[in-house]
Amino acid sequence: MTLFAGAAWAAPAAPDSGAPVFGNPLVLKRADPHVTLHSDGYYYYTATAPEYDRIELRRVRSLNELGKAKAEVVWRKHASGPMSYHIWAPEMHHIDGKWYIYFTAGRADAHWDIRLYVLENSAANPLEGQWIERGQLKTGWESFSLDATTFALDGKRYLSWTQVAPPPNEHGTNIYLAQMDTPLSIKGPVALLSRPEYGWEKVKHAVNEAPSVLVRNGRVFLTYSASATDANYALGMLTAKADANLLDAASWRKSPVPVFKSSEANGQYGPGHNSFTTTPDGKTDILVYHARDYRDIVGDSLLDQNRHTRAQVINWRADGTPDFGEPVADRGQAASKPLFRDPVEDGAADPVVVWNAERGRWWMFYTNRRAKTQGLPGVSWVHGTRLGIAESADGGASWTYSGVADIALPPELGGKDATHWAPEIIRGDDGVYHMYLTVVPGVYTDWDHPRHMVHLTSRDLRNWGGAKLVKLASERVIDACVARLPNGLWRMWYNNEADKKSIYYADSANLTDWTDRGRAVADQGGEGPKVFQWRGLWWMITDVWQGLAVYKSSDAVNWQRQAGNLLQAPGQGEDDQVIGGHADVVVSGGRAWLFYFTHPGRRGEQAKLDGPEQRRSSIQVVELTESGGWLRAERDATTLVRLKGDAPAMTSRLPD
Repeated sequence: MTLFAGAAWAAPAAPDSGAPVFGNPLVLKRADPHVTLHSDGYYYYTATAPEYDRIELRRVRSLNELGKAKAEVVWRKHASGPMSYHIWAPEMHHIDGKWYIYFTAGRADAHWDIRLYVLENSAANPLEGQWIERGQLKTGWESFSLDATTFALDGKRYLSWTQVAPPPNEHGTNIYLAQMDTPLSIKGPVALLSRPEYGWEKVKHAVNEAPSVLVRNGRVFLTYSASATDANYALGMLTAKADANLLDAASWRKSPVPVFKSSEANGQYGPGHNSFTTTPDGKTDILVYHARDYRDIVGDSLLDQNRHTRAQVINWRADGTPDFGEPVADRGQAASKPLFRDPVEDGAADPVVVWNAERGRWWMFYTNRRAKTQGLPGVSWVHGTRLGIAESADGGASWTYSGVADIALPPELGGKDATHWAPEIIRGDDGVYHMYLTVVPGVYTDWDHPRHMVHLTSRDLRNWGGAKLVKLASERVIDACVARLPNGLWRMWYNNEADKKSIYYADSANLTDWTDRGRAVADQGGEGPKVFQWRGLWWMITDVWQGLAVYKSSDAVNWQRQAGNLLQAPGQGEDDQVIGGHADVVVSGGRAWLFYFTHPGRRGEQAKLDGPEQRRSSIQVVELTESGGWLRAERDATTLVRLKGDAPAMTSRLPD
């Protein structure tokens, strides 16, 4: 077999500036992804489930929707015998009017007796109808075999797969090719296309596996994966002319080096087991693959579940060969819009986002105004509130309701009848969480009552106690924000309502005892200050009731105001066609996201009314960008969110 010609490594063509951007990872904990773009305009997706016990299908219009699409289980492993263990690498293909799933399975009594099997479904939509077991796909000899794929060319259909060679050459796994006579069988001869021969194909294990085929520019490109399924995993490639005899091994040229491998710079490790698809218009080729976002694995890499599905555009060189580049850094999953609505009161506002180290999930705490409750006079509907909690398992792109915070307040602070507003949460060096909660000691029909800043602590983020009044500049203070200074001290910013709603600040060495320092920003009234450090500067965002004002500072003391407010112009998305208010900011992985709330019913003539629609509120998110030294927020653009799970709690409060 000759080596891949040197001309194939010419400089890549410039990427298309209008190429799609994918919210990687598209699907968490799904390896060996396979995508089919069908004539009905839907993408059909299947992959290896981490439990290795079932086959799932998803159906979407856009690849960026995969993570939120319902995974329909269409088949489960048997209790014993064939197809009862190690359910791996399903691929779904539409052939002659029927759907076929080719997959790999072992036996509960012989885990490594891995073979190829087929399911068939005659329904137009493969999520409907019945999947019928068509048994083992025989390859001509019995040995460890897996990862079947199929493609058609010039009226012929081919099967390519991975298998251990028959005796006496049974060492490592090889790539084979044969012509199919039916979707369930092959006919001879069988061609050996590739075996592990280079050092990068034999790290820890001698592996060539997971073939996938792309036919373009008069050639057939067959990619495969090599080496152990850790950071050494990488893609190789074979190339043949489309009019050659594909069953003749001499027709194929093999690249001597990987064509797609781990990227330390982009934080992507072990990319492999790919499939190919296109944009809906067929004009742009897409590589779909799995990879991890960390190098080091504890224990067996096959038991590590964090191989996530990803996708990126394929560029083409001037000589007609694909340039896969390197696996791109994760951008995150497309955020829901609205991001979250409280299912109980429908009054989620004033969000604060924090990493729950104990659960390994992101939590969002929010004021939960009583928007649904009928018969509440005046502004009593914004009193008597309890803090809601939502949880995200996908890095902040979607959230589910997780109940309320259990907060114990003494009678002098309102006890069980107190109103809970606008929390701020910080995790101390000892692992204790600190909450700074705005407390109104009762339920009132107007605004003219005391507000206190109360400090509470928790070990689990759910149960809060040790309430202590924080003495600040007046008896009417709300909306704390806390950040750590470079000298190790802590600084709190808050709204002093007694001084024309100016932003004040206070300092502490221990998160418990605070010394007030007076005004921080007094050029206009504002509330809900959020201060964070990003791109070498301190930033403050405040809610000025006409969008969000932005200030910047080099020392967290002297602030310069940005011309124009963020989120003042209404957006176009669902529940986003009004100004945005009272925000939190999370900085993670060098990027910054603004979590804010809206009153969707307060627009046009409807804004003059006062009912559940005007009172309800929704949480939204938008990524912040910096341009010309100031912040921007394109709320109508698709927001890709990726809060890193290993980030410290409230990374928005720490240097980036």
